[in-house]
Amino acid sequence: MVLVNPTNLSVLDFKGLHLYHSHVSNCAGRVRLLLEEKGLPWISHHIHLAKSENVTEEYFGINPKGVVPTLVHDGKVITESNDILIYLEEAYTDTNFRAVTSKKQSDITRWLELSTSSHMPGIKTFQYYRINATALKKTDEKIALYRRLQKDPEYLEFHGKHDLPGKNFTSADSDKANNLLEKIFFKMERILEKSQWLVGDTYTLADISWSPSVKTLMRGSQGKFDFTPYPHLMDWYNRISTRPAFQIAITEWYEKTWE
Repeated sequence: MVLVNPTNLSVLDFKGLHLYHSHVSNCAGRVRLLLEEKGLPWISHHIHLAKSENVTEEYFGINPKGVVPTLVHDGKVITESNDILIYLEEAYTDTNFRAVTSKKQSDITRWLELSTSSHMPGIKTFQYYRINATALKKTDEKIALYRRLQKDPEYLEFHGKHDLPGKNFTSADSDKANNLLEKIFFKMERILEKSQWLVGDTYTLADISWSPSVKTLMRGSQGKFDFTPYPHLMDWYNRISTRPAFQIAITEWYEKTWE
């Protein structure tokens, strides 16, 4: 985990827990979920991604990739959603979501790392291929601003697939994303045939990290991921999605309408 040195110095004066997030972001959702599970008070800074509210000098001055979430805790800035989960787990120990044996700690770490590494090639690509191109269209000015502010080549390449003229996600991109997700969910299904949770016999950061991603892939009118082959995974998701913290952190935020 690496703390960010922001160029937007206003956040250095923040007291308490401040979360920059978007209502439908699964990455932001997992942080909201842990905050609610731990019963921590936090201050919301909502960013409407569809309106490119993240593409500003001010926000890139807080998060150098211009993505959500970003946590600011008493002036310390942490980006990368799974790094934030680890930070909160270590900072607030009254509740423990790594309560497994020492041998299984690495399993939690691997699920968090997989959640991070598969997000763009898996979930984001799966979604963006299915979203109507007009819904993603930005003004020329906003595209130019993004390409000036964004320094990460992976993000430039990804968003160039729908921002730049003549570019779009292809069926080959979609097939690759679908295959990646199928491999991950098949692995989960095999584990959840024998256990209620992804790691050990208790609800952990692994479950908190992955359950909002399942929610994201289940929603939308442009084509949902087919979870039919994964009944034990669906049972696992249903156990989590009925938790009060999930209802507050995920369901209620996803159902909000933003003008």
